[in-house]
Amino acid sequence: MGTAPRSQPVDHKVSVVIPCYNYARFLTRTVDCLRQQSYENWEAIIVDDGSIDGTETVASGLMAEDPRVRYVHQSNAGTSAAKNTGIRLAQGDLILFLDADDLITPDKLRAHVEHFENNPHIDISYSRFRYFEEMYEDRLFTKLDLSSTKEWSKVINGRYEVALPVFLRGNNMAIHAAVVRKTLVEKVGLFDVEMRALEDWDYWLRCILHGAYIAFLDSPQALALTRVHHASATHNVEFLAYKEAVYERVVLEADRICQEGDERFYNFVKKELRRLERRNRSRLFRRSRAEAQAHILASGLLNFHVLFGVFRRFGFLNCIRIYLGALKQYLFK
Repeated sequence: MGTAPRSQPVDHKVSVVIPCYNYARFLTRTVDCLRQQSYENWEAIIVDDGSIDGTETVASGLMAEDPRVRYVHQSNAGTSAAKNTGIRLAQGDLILFLDADDLITPDKLRAHVEHFENNPHIDISYSRFRYFEEMYEDRLFTKLDLSSTKEWSKVINGRYEVALPVFLRGNNMAIHAAVVRKTLVEKVGLFDVEMRALEDWDYWLRCILHGAYIAFLDSPQALALTRVHHASATHNVEFLAYKEAVYERVVLEADRICQEGDERFYNFVKKELRRLERRNRSRLFRRSRAEAQAHILASGLLNFHVLFGVFRRFGFLNCIRIYLGALKQYLFK
């Protein structure tokens, strides 16, 4: 994955924060992807979050091989706390958060540095991102379940007017797709240590609510690669409670904005939250309607006990619509 040497662009230092919890087996490959970068002015800060698998031994070897690699150990406190430790130690003016089992392509840092240099108004520069299964780095997919190669992430270039509606619907980018100005991090603050999952989505929303300008880096040479394996955090965490927490924090942040006197911004955020609530209600209703139709079909279409239950739950008109939908499925199956 190496590239031929090229002249270095303007001398920004990129701090790559690498939280690591029992990922010693992946850590060397992850640091190698940094050592293969065509842009050389970076530092890697490995934050060992209480690992018990030999992470310290691997990190010590990496530090001996490359002085740009640094290592710090902390008691296990979660991924947000590990990122915060890295932020406190970061010496660069740009920051990339890279999980210890993930990778970036060789020209990614260079492309982002040039993107920032050519666009001083940008606070967050983000690239395309892909997923790969365990050890198959050459087989890339656009979805976590490795089911598609079709792009789904929305292209964003702007502040909250364009970014907030997209990010309220869900996280629009992998965390290592983005490179962030340290000045923005200093403004927004640290990751929420109560968030043991979805902490990156929560953080991007906070950045947006603090006025960050997000810009898409349209470069095929800049890719963030996420390794999918049985030990991935995304496969081992119950996300529903954290998703609710993300929205609760958005509301609190909107209230803070209102108190600071930015009424236009506050009204925009509230409008988008109401729109999201309507969309969620509509989605839940469609799901409930489909379940009711399935129940009617399973009961034989003329089970009046079931039909009365649907009537009580949905009302007369919706009950008729649901029954006709079930009848249509029965006749045309």
